[in-house]
Amino acid sequence: MEEKLIAEVKQLLRTNSIDEVVSRRGITRKITYTAPSPGIYTQQWFWDSCLHSLVWSELGEIERALQEIESLVFGKGDKPFFPHMFFWKRIRNIYWWLFDTLYPTENYSELIQPPLIGFSLKMLHENGINIEQIREISKEVLNHYKFILNTRDPDSSNLITIIHPWESGLDSSPKFDLNLTNRRFMRTRQWLRMRALLKEFKKYDWDQELMARNSSFKVKCVLTNTLCAWGLESFSSVLDALQLKEEAVIMKEKSKGILNSLLNHCWNEKEVLFYDLNVKKQGYEQIHVKTITSLMPLMLNIPKDIKQDLISHLINPKEFWPKYPIPTVSMDEKTFNPKYNPLLWRGPTWINTNFFLWNGLKKQNEIKIADELTEKTLNLVIKSGYREFYNPLTGDGGGAEKFGWSTLILLMQK
Repeated sequence: MEEKLIAEVKQLLRTNSIDEVVSRRGITRKITYTAPSPGIYTQQWFWDSCLHSLVWSELGEIERALQEIESLVFGKGDKPFFPHMFFWKRIRNIYWWLFDTLYPTENYSELIQPPLIGFSLKMLHENGINIEQIREISKEVLNHYKFILNTRDPDSSNLITIIHPWESGLDSSPKFDLNLTNRRFMRTRQWLRMRALLKEFKKYDWDQELMARNSSFKVKCVLTNTLCAWGLESFSSVLDALQLKEEAVIMKEKSKGILNSLLNHCWNEKEVLFYDLNVKKQGYEQIHVKTITSLMPLMLNIPKDIKQDLISHLINPKEFWPKYPIPTVSMDEKTFNPKYNPLLWRGPTWINTNFFLWNGLKKQNEIKIADELTEKTLNLVIKSGYREFYNPLTGDGGGAEKFGWSTLILLMQK
């Protein structure tokens, strides 16, 4: 099975690879990246490429893994952060006209995505890339982390704020419904709000500090902050290898600061789960919707008693442990929808979030549960292929086919 899996993964990623000769700031060069699913998702997404790089590394194609990150660096240019999308190919569809034309440039978006790139660099180094090959990249990654830690934390909470649902990567998760209380025509309402936010930012002339302070949507997302802390902790080891000792200590301390703030602000003692924070003028308000986000701090150095509480929710067959875990919304939530829905992240299982929690289970030494999650995730792929997401009750695939980060199952075999 392992040889078959390796062959399938390699073929899928090669099929999804895109080579483009592009010009930016007077420089012309070839870039290579893995599209999530060509024809449906053809552009380059930040966190997708961070994850694709991990799979290329696991395949032993370390230089190809490096190209994934190099294209992100070339695409961002002098921008102080990595945008969530890079528009390498000219695609003019309804999505472009509704949303992407609102950005000030045709090169990239002006939003962020979960900053897990530090872990990708750590894996590049551990899997064979000479540390000097990533010295310049590391400077760009360091600037990225410094920028978002400063700009996206205007209230000095040690938690970065997302100002658009897309920044979490979880698009239409019910935890972001907030004031969208009318369930009729929810898809239209979600899309109108997403577009309205982009128009709002355009009024601020895409000034990141103004956007972070004044956006009508401000959320401290547990997933985003967990992946930020995970990335920072990983990146500190890369900085150590580069002999940037002072910066390494700072990044590690920032990671600890995020964890402490998650414990202080997002942990709910009564429900023993983590919840996102809705940022209001009068302070923070926990968003009491049980989603996969509520479990994500398993990836960090959480106290033992909290770990046990999270595990009890994870393996509860009425919440997060159906036949094909892990649903992105708890099955006892009224918004849980296991089937394909144009509104994403409202119930189906995704392999990238399974991969994150698999890492968390290994970190917490919950090897038996981690192995069971691997087996159940592999069964999804055997049953329905490498799909964008899956029905957690039946295992049926939904969304795009031949989806890039679903190849993360290869890493979960370790």
